[in-house]
Amino acid sequence: MQILHCNGFDDTENANYIRILISNFYTGVKELISCAEEKNKPLSKKSKKSSKFFKELTNLETPVTEEILEDANRIWNDEAVQEVWELRDSLANFTIINFDYIIKNMERLSAPDAFATNDDIVRCRQRTTGLSDIEFPYGKHYFHLFDVGGQKPERRKWDVIANTHKPTALLFFTSLVDFDIPLQIEDEGKTRMDESLEVWDEIINKEEFENATFILFLNKVDLFEDKIERVNLGDYYPEYDGKSLEAASDFLENLFKNKAENSRHSPETIYAHTTCAIDTQVMGKVFDSVSEEIFKQRLAFAGLDM
Repeated sequence: MQILHCNGFDDTENANYIRILISNFYTGVKELISCAEEKNKPLSKKSKKSSKFFKELTNLETPVTEEILEDANRIWNDEAVQEVWELRDSLANFTIINFDYIIKNMERLSAPDAFATNDDIVRCRQRTTGLSDIEFPYGKHYFHLFDVGGQKPERRKWDVIANTHKPTALLFFTSLVDFDIPLQIEDEGKTRMDESLEVWDEIINKEEFENATFILFLNKVDLFEDKIERVNLGDYYPEYDGKSLEAASDFLENLFKNKAENSRHSPETIYAHTTCAIDTQVMGKVFDSVSEEIFKQRLAFAGLDM
């Protein structure tokens, strides 16, 4: 939204994104090495020697030198790491899903005068903590958008939003590729998708959100399309018997919509969009549709159906 409706980022914010991208670079290399070890895929002798620096590195803002980038590329091109990379969207401990883009562009991003483009910024991985917000005009309307983290320690902030700001709409993002990714050991047997459904169920049943418009974003459809060719959705949901991308995404969409049957909402009142958040042009069109959906439902709640 900052890119689409708030004239992008100033120089200070841009410099911060450069730091995040460098941190993502180091994190990605470290995670790939760790995942290769977990999968018993040994690195070549040269790659193993190069990995020592990354395994011991603690400062993720260390300047990226030519030597460091050379070692990173050696590891990245290692056969074992490439085998792990093919499994990236099923690994619980791998988070830098756009690492291929980051390492390809790291020479530019690590230059002294580096400036992050919009394409760079949308590929950053930055965990949402606390509560952030932006305000912007859009057409004849004015939006005040709050971003609240989905992790358990952050969820108490939803009550702050509910009680203080009385939101008219909730935009809920979930990742389509999470259907097989396990949670941590303490939640053995559960996947990230299971957790996402639990969070959705909790929110949609909050009394404070009874009159809010709910909009579901089924994100990372680009990765999902590739993944369902390799991983059978039916192995995780035996009731699924579809054979296409549309059938698979519709099935997961209905898992969420059906949670509304026992809430103050109904499946028919939930708007859903299948998205790829790094495609800003498509997301712009999606937001056009979302704005119209919110407006129509506000009129319906007021008894002024269009």
